[in-house]
Amino acid sequence: MITIFTPTYNRAHTLSRLYHSLRRQDCHDFEWLVINDGSTDHTNQLFQQWMSESNYFPIRYHVVENGGKQRAINKALQWAKGEYFFIVDSDDFLMPDAITFIKDAFSTLTDDSSYIGISGIRGGLDGKPLHRIPLIDAATGYCDATNLERAKWNLQADMAEVFFTEKLQKYVFPVWKGEKFTPEAVIWDKIALDGYKLRWFDKVTYLCDYQPDGLTNSSWKLLKENPMGYAMLFNTQLRVNKYRKAKRDSLIQGTSWIVNTVIQFISCCCLAGEYRYIKKCESLYVWLLFVPGFLVSLRRRWQFLQYLK
Repeated sequence: MITIFTPTYNRAHTLSRLYHSLRRQDCHDFEWLVINDGSTDHTNQLFQQWMSESNYFPIRYHVVENGGKQRAINKALQWAKGEYFFIVDSDDFLMPDAITFIKDAFSTLTDDSSYIGISGIRGGLDGKPLHRIPLIDAATGYCDATNLERAKWNLQADMAEVFFTEKLQKYVFPVWKGEKFTPEAVIWDKIALDGYKLRWFDKVTYLCDYQPDGLTNSSWKLLKENPMGYAMLFNTQLRVNKYRKAKRDSLIQGTSWIVNTVIQFISCCCLAGEYRYIKKCESLYVWLLFVPGFLVSLRRRWQFLQYLK
């Protein structure tokens, strides 16, 4: 069985589309686990109605105090009953054959313990891939790669990953007091560093409708409210940089990227007042660049005033 997990906050206006896409699935071997992250709209009324209807799949609905997507994922991984774990956001929905595809895709995996899951492609409302077509072997229809090897396969865009629940449960999504968001790449790259790979398929299974007030479109607000989440992201990027196959034009360009990333990392720590976390950085540049990083944090405060009026 598959656990489809949906964290939601004030998305009553989009949830109906996801619900009906689940009802239209050609296979119903799944549960729908939903965490209402403190919504103030009529989400509760929707689920009261839907859970009273005749469905081919169980709906497990929980209301929690607003704590952000990462806290919700951590709770969902504790409560999931499915063998596979699939995060589907509340403003998105699935193709009618998504569940059948997921089950078939997992059946192609061998007993190799290095796999943590499979993935399809995210598409737009027209059903076409959102970004470049992955460079996937036409003979097999898939490629095997870790999250750090995605670039060479054109797997740079958002994908539709499904994980072995038991394996993903070993990874706790990091949360910081007073913050509600940490980029998920922090965990995906940690999984890759541990040697886990996914089997990536050239198949659109997941349709996106990015909202104007969604996480994707609110970068300045997210940075202001979650500086340590971004500090962890920059620190992770520095840690995995040597494992990536990305091409750089020159040594100067590569060094410039490292210096800029270290400065961004320091500035985020300064914004949060978490100076001790700076010691977590493995780059030798970190103490040489403390002053530039601190100055960038001051500039960020000015930018917040300008862009978040």
